[in-house]
Amino acid sequence: MTSFVYAVFSIASLQCSVRPEISPCTCQSVDSPNYVNLECEKLESFHTIVDVLANKFQPHVEIDLKITHSQLEDLEMRSFTDMNLNVVKLRMQWNGLRSLPELPFRGLSNVKYLSVGDNELEEIPKHVLNHMPILQTVDIARCHIRSVQQDDLKGIQMVTNLILPSNNITRLDRGAFPPSLKTLHLGRNQIEALNGSLHDLVKLESLFINANSISDLEGEFPDTNTLKLLMAHNNRLERLPSNMRGMDQLEIMHLHFNRLRSFDGVLKGAEFLNELMAHNNELEYLAHDEFQACRRLEHLNLAVNHIRSTNGSLLPMAKLAIANFSFNEIEEFSMEELRGLRSLKILDLSNNRIKRLRPSLEHMHDLPLVDLRLDHNRIITLDAALAGLSHLRILGLSYNRMEFILPGDFDGMDRLEILDMTGNELVELKELETSNLPSLKILKVAYNNITKLDRDFYGLPVLCQVNLTNNQISTISSELVSRTRCKNHNVPGKLEIHLDDNPIMCDVRLNELCRLMMAQDARIRGRSQCFENDQEVCTVLPMLYKIELPLLIAKLKTGEAEDAKPVMQVLVPSPLLLNNNADELLPPIIATLSQPLIIAPPVATTTPSADVLVNKVDADVEDNATTTTASTTMKSTTTITPVTSTIPAATKAPIIAAEILTTTPPTTTTTITPTPTTISELNETLPVVLDIEEPNPNVTPSEDSRRPIADRPNATASINEPSRIEEQTLLEPPPPVVTTAEEQHDRVADTVAKTEYETIEYIPNLVQPAIAAPTPPSKTNLLEEDSQSNSVHEAMLSDLEHAAQSLQIPEEPPEE
Repeated sequence: MTSFVYAVFSIASLQCSVRPEISPCTCQSVDSPNYVNLECEKLESFHTIVDVLANKFQPHVEIDLKITHSQLEDLEMRSFTDMNLNVVKLRMQWNGLRSLPELPFRGLSNVKYLSVGDNELEEIPKHVLNHMPILQTVDIARCHIRSVQQDDLKGIQMVTNLILPSNNITRLDRGAFPPSLKTLHLGRNQIEALNGSLHDLVKLESLFINANSISDLEGEFPDTNTLKLLMAHNNRLERLPSNMRGMDQLEIMHLHFNRLRSFDGVLKGAEFLNELMAHNNELEYLAHDEFQACRRLEHLNLAVNHIRSTNGSLLPMAKLAIANFSFNEIEEFSMEELRGLRSLKILDLSNNRIKRLRPSLEHMHDLPLVDLRLDHNRIITLDAALAGLSHLRILGLSYNRMEFILPGDFDGMDRLEILDMTGNELVELKELETSNLPSLKILKVAYNNITKLDRDFYGLPVLCQVNLTNNQISTISSELVSRTRCKNHNVPGKLEIHLDDNPIMCDVRLNELCRLMMAQDARIRGRSQCFENDQEVCTVLPMLYKIELPLLIAKLKTGEAEDAKPVMQVLVPSPLLLNNNADELLPPIIATLSQPLIIAPPVATTTPSADVLVNKVDADVEDNATTTTASTTMKSTTTITPVTSTIPAATKAPIIAAEILTTTPPTTTTTITPTPTTISELNETLPVVLDIEEPNPNVTPSEDSRRPIADRPNATASINEPSRIEEQTLLEPPPPVVTTAEEQHDRVADTVAKTEYETIEYIPNLVQPAIAAPTPPSKTNLLEEDSQSNSVHEAMLSDLEHAAQSLQIPEEPPEE
């Protein structure tokens, strides 16, 4: 069999083997051994074509001759018979012909296909057609034909396909079309009435009358039921003809862009109807039995009408796959309307007036709906009406009036990949924390009123993209993405969080959040109008702050005392920054924020008793060396760990501890600082160690920081209480000079002038330590101890409660 096919192909190829004698025409063989395509393009005369092709092929070889883009002014001087070819298909497009002379076409009695479209013809060339009695297809499209008269097509009574679109036809004579026609294309003309010209077309199967000005079809169609395709869109139809009720063979109907007010029941018996396009009409009502027999309908488009209810009309459509009811006036939709539609994939109900979705009485697990569009409605709440759509992959709820998400709204949507809630009135996404959407990859919640993000992504394990632009977000928890790792087709990626036009984008502390998210395979995206550099904010911030000052948190164990209080030791910028070049380190002026940036749990550490703190003060204020090693005076083992949290750098105005760190509950701080006596000593001073205790709620930070340690609340009790920590071995420093924070404040203030940045609420974080990919931290023991080495571990900020919620500098130092 293979050898036979090869032999046939070889014979066909021989017909068009290298033939330089037919140049500039070309020859192309097809599968049939006795069929050849000849193409002559851009020739200067018809005379040249005749001479080139004359007697070049055997009479039994069927020729498909194509002459295009040529100059055929001499067409009437020669004849096709001079070529001595068996032409069965003749195409003469784009030659600028205004008329066709009769003489050249004599003898073409074997032609079955004629195309003279894309010329300048103004009338049907009936004299040419009379010499082609067995024509089956005539294409005279895209010319300037003005009418089809009664005797124009009498010579081709065997024609089955007549193609006349894109002409200027305004007149159709009764009986002008041969009754043998099966396909008639009259689209894109200027026809206002069919004038009974279709009455005798008893074999007509496909009718194109689109893009005309027809207003009435009553009595125009033949009484047979052979019609399968009707293209009547873009007309002025106000109703369908009554005799269409008997056309039960219809498969495709395009009626869009008309003026139909009703189907008038003409489609009740269209059992073979597969596609119905009736959008952009004036339909107001659908009867319950409107599509009673349309069991094979797969594609239904009734968009842009005035329909107020589907009225159960969809129930018979067992094979319906795509339904579009967008831009109607539906006010309430029940999922019961979809009961039994086990082939429905796409349902578009967008741009209606839907206020309420009513759930189905039956489970929706069998509904194979993949794409549900409810955008631009008036939905306030889902009421779990969509729960159970287990096949759903795309859900559009944008631009509604949703204020909150209820538990169970997204239950059972295990395959949902895209959720769009843009342009609603949501204030939080808390319910997503408990929702289980294991396949969700894209979440769109832009243009809402969301103010904070806590653990909202806990139920979204493979989320890859979140659009949170144009909200009011000023607080983001470090646990937001702790359980989310982007996966696309099981390939790990990075979660992208878009935060453009949110208050948090104007907070310099976002620099720390960028690093925190990066450590968890997430990335914050967006540009901020608060920075002059029009780049991604997470790219700009590290460029603004280049001095590296480490942030250290030490976990100090002081025994098992129940009243032990957490102590955090940090390094803050030294007066080295208070030089004349400090302005270079400061960011552009940014609007201050009152909301916290990162919510993190308190450090799980304990506090030594007050007598240890007193000894520590005496030992640490001696000199800079003793100050920087104050944490080593305790015998208990400590681990110094960097934490991704921003500690402000010093401005030119001196700052005491109470000015630097502020937590949500007022805190009491003990400041241990060096005592420089000159500017040179100030420049040599590097870190400042802060020990931060839990406060007495009855004492404000400014009052408590001025008291001696022994006079502060709980200090006496701590001194008198038996110490539960081990014996401490203290270094013996020279006699120290103790200075209070106020004295240091005054001393530095005399040497450093105030700057224009002193009222800014933040100071840039100047350190970018290397961050290793962390594991989710526990809530009870955030920092892991390592007493055997000096390695630095990253501490993850995770909890919402009892956390340091803002870092700010007051506009003026406390009064003395």
